[in-house]
Amino acid sequence: GKRKAQIAAIRGSSGDLVLNVDSDTILAADVVTKLARKMQDPAIGAAMGQLTASNRNDTWLTRLIDMEYWLACNEERAAQARFGAVMCCCGPCAMYRRSALLLVLDQYETQLFRGKPSDFGEDRHLTILMLKAGFQTEYVPDAVAATVVPDRLGPY
Repeated sequence: GKRKAQIAAIRGSSGDLVLNVDSDTILAADVVTKLARKMQDPAIGAAMGQLTASNRNDTWLTRLIDMEYWLACNEERAAQARFGAVMCCCGPCAMYRRSALLLVLDQYETQLFRGKPSDFGEDRHLTILMLKAGFQTEYVPDAVAATVVPDRLGPY
């Protein structure tokens, strides 16, 4: 699953920053530069950009999800970023400080839900671990990533 792939990639990496991007996400050409610029502050453990639905014009549901992304990013996460405490650096596009990840990786890997290994909510859990470890988490509104969202209620 995604969490195990992330953990293997983090453990096998050597750079200072790790970029997590979902396979159905398209990054604007300057996303990496903008997120990396924000990460120059060593107090920051993670940063995310603005999410949009790449298929927003497909159905009424994709339009609603795109609107929810806009509100979640430009209202909720923008407000949280004023305090350096974005509560969820979203899975489709987030950058992490590798040294911070290594501090929380065992906790991330061993998260349980109802006594079983957790296989959902990895982005929120990882962000909370960053905050608990004393790092700030940030939102970069002009670092735009577009991701595919469900177009029918069943998959949603």
